[in-house]
Amino acid sequence: MYQLDSRKYWIDPYIPIQFEFRNPQSPFPLHIHDFHELVLVYSGSATHLTVNEDRDIQGGDFVSVKLGQAHGYKNVRNIVLMNILLKPSFFDDERFGLCQVPAFQALFNPETEKEANLSPIVHFKLNYGIFTRARELIENASTELLEHSDGFRAMVMSLVQEFIILMIRSYRENNTVQSGFACDTTTLINYVKHNYRVPMDMSVLTGISGKSESHVLRVFKQHLGCSPFQYISRLRLSAATDALIQTDKSITEVALDLGFNDSNYFTRLFKKHHGLSPREYRYKYLRENLI
Repeated sequence: MYQLDSRKYWIDPYIPIQFEFRNPQSPFPLHIHDFHELVLVYSGSATHLTVNEDRDIQGGDFVSVKLGQAHGYKNVRNIVLMNILLKPSFFDDERFGLCQVPAFQALFNPETEKEANLSPIVHFKLNYGIFTRARELIENASTELLEHSDGFRAMVMSLVQEFIILMIRSYRENNTVQSGFACDTTTLINYVKHNYRVPMDMSVLTGISGKSESHVLRVFKQHLGCSPFQYISRLRLSAATDALIQTDKSITEVALDLGFNDSNYFTRLFKKHHGLSPREYRYKYLRENLI
């Protein structure tokens, strides 16, 4: 899979923002990058490729691709778009409290590579007024970055921050999105992703989504190819590999920390997925990397 490096795209190393105007966007295979990519679709249409599910996108759509998430384009039909590229450092400043806003977390919260590959890409349609204002903000920011007028860096940061707040509010107001991922889908999957260590049953998931059990099951099957509890197991087992090689906790402690009530069950499940028991996995890593 292609991996795009931020060093290839950045004009100004002192500002964590870059713009890529595509007129038109060409077909592009699945790829990942080490920066966040926000996509504002001006016109035309295409099939947006993702790991979980392909989606049709068209003029007026907004897409948020977190670093590490794979995406691409096919079936392009005169699609024109603006890519807003953001280095992770753009989100380091928490003075304005954006990181505490749930919609911000859904759209922009940085994830590990493993988490990114499992979560759906957020995509929704903007109404005409919001789209017009969003386009104006981004084009003004792009012009500032190119012209380098006095104070341009501060102006670019300010315009992009306003754009992001606009997207956060628009996302929150999109309770049901016909052209992309429904908000309850992202909220539900994000909840599981950040709370997989604690006990969780179907009543918790239906309460979070506000939908039926069959809806919850359909969401996970459609976007992740598995049941919610299979997804929880995958997250726990992924975290277990890190815990085994980064800590000296016992196998039982690792199991309990990750929400497994039975360390024997944890061992059986781990061996089924990784081909080695937790003890064997830890020993193999230590032998290959530390001895």
